[in-house]
Amino acid sequence: MTGWMNSPGHRKNILNCKAVKIGVGVARDTKGTIYWTQEFGG
Repeated sequence: MTGWMNSPGHRKNILNCKAVKIGVGVARDTKGTIYWTQEFGG
């Protein structure tokens, strides 16, 4: 979350009050690295 909030583009999406729906996904690759994604919608 810290990385997203420190990114101007991601921060703008997260704080967008017009977004009323969110989808969040997480996956782990074979090396154990975790990847997160968010999708915002109105």
